[in-house]
Amino acid sequence: MVRWIILAVLVVALTATATIVVQSLPSDAAVLPGTRAFPVSQSKGPQPKAVIEEPLVYLFGARAQHTTFDKEWTIKNTGQGDLSLTLEAPPCSCTVAGFQKADGELTGTNVVVPPGGQTAIHFTWKTLGNMGKYRKIATLVTNDPAQPRIEFAAEGDVFPAVEVYPDRLLNFFEISTDEEEHHAAIAIFSRDRKDIQLTKLTTSEPGLMSVKDEPLPEEDCKKLNIKAGHKVTVTIKRGLPLGSFVKELVIRTDHPQDPEIRVPVSGKMVGPITMVPERLRLFNVPSQAGGGGEVTLVVRGHRETTFTIKKKPEKFKVEIAPSDNLPKAGKYRLSLTVPPGTPPGTVDDKIILETDHPQAKEVIIPVYGFIRDAG
Repeated sequence: MVRWIILAVLVVALTATATIVVQSLPSDAAVLPGTRAFPVSQSKGPQPKAVIEEPLVYLFGARAQHTTFDKEWTIKNTGQGDLSLTLEAPPCSCTVAGFQKADGELTGTNVVVPPGGQTAIHFTWKTLGNMGKYRKIATLVTNDPAQPRIEFAAEGDVFPAVEVYPDRLLNFFEISTDEEEHHAAIAIFSRDRKDIQLTKLTTSEPGLMSVKDEPLPEEDCKKLNIKAGHKVTVTIKRGLPLGSFVKELVIRTDHPQDPEIRVPVSGKMVGPITMVPERLRLFNVPSQAGGGGEVTLVVRGHRETTFTIKKKPEKFKVEIAPSDNLPKAGKYRLSLTVPPGTPPGTVDDKIILETDHPQAKEVIIPVYGFIRDAG
């Protein structure tokens, strides 16, 4: 029992001693490593007063990705004592801040404003690759007892410099040679440059693909919540080879952040000749033994057609002849042979056939797969 009484007395004595030591520390004592030194307002004497007349949140509206913008605030000291201001390090590298002299030079992150004086604080924000809602802050620490911390912010929306709707891909899906032309359109616009101009439009197949630029209709602008935009229409004419295709639309703009847009144009052209299957797959063909595959070509109306091999995978053998298994005319068998000893590796190529059919000058059959090592 006596032991516990002695311990209690020691705890009380140590606590009282620590309180006396803390209270006796001088006001200018060194700051411990890892802690922050805040300006301390004196409890007596003249006090500063920080006044900022503008809203502390800068609502910038819409900005493009990878752009830089600035904002400046003026801070006045309407109090009777010196106003000490210290900028905390911004939480994001996309925010740069500093106090500014009359000549525009930034002075750093600390400044003292005398009574009746003022200073400017300058912020630079970068949107970088952000997308959607944007809010970046910076905090100012003061010795104004009424507002020891002042928070500035930039808020708005960040979008791609140039937007393509519905996507940067134009898919015609399946189109037929029975029709002379096929059309598909996309919308192109910029939220931060409402008067964006499209300076040049080209396609990778100028003989069979054309492109037209016109103002985006008002009802489409309302749906996209924009003021203006462009409607770009791509027209594919009859003449593309039968089979899947991937072409390209190239659009040049006057927007400095996105001067060139490349839009893949894909789809499948069908017509009077049907391929079964539509592509030739080579699954694990052994290099030592070789292998191959077949495709049946069926011509609509049983029309006799002449096929000429224009292109084939290198070192492979391709032959085409009337099918013996199909009784009617207009049916052909294409065979591909991988010779024994063909080096192993991935196959990603195509066979191109020229024909004498008036609605199908070319037929494309993709060839892909893998030739494996016999070991």
